[in-house]
Amino acid sequence: MSWELLWKVVLIAVVGAFSLMAILVTILGARDIKKLLRKLRDEEDED
Repeated sequence: MSWELLWKVVLIAVVGAFSLMAILVTILGARDIKKLLRKLRDEEDED
């Protein structure tokens, strides 16, 4: 295995991991914000 191939594999793995984490944070973060806003709206309706 040459150094060039090694760094290509590392680069692809890191970019793939970053992409996966970015997608997960976006989806799960949006879900949490929806929960937060729903909870705030429900608390406001009770007052």
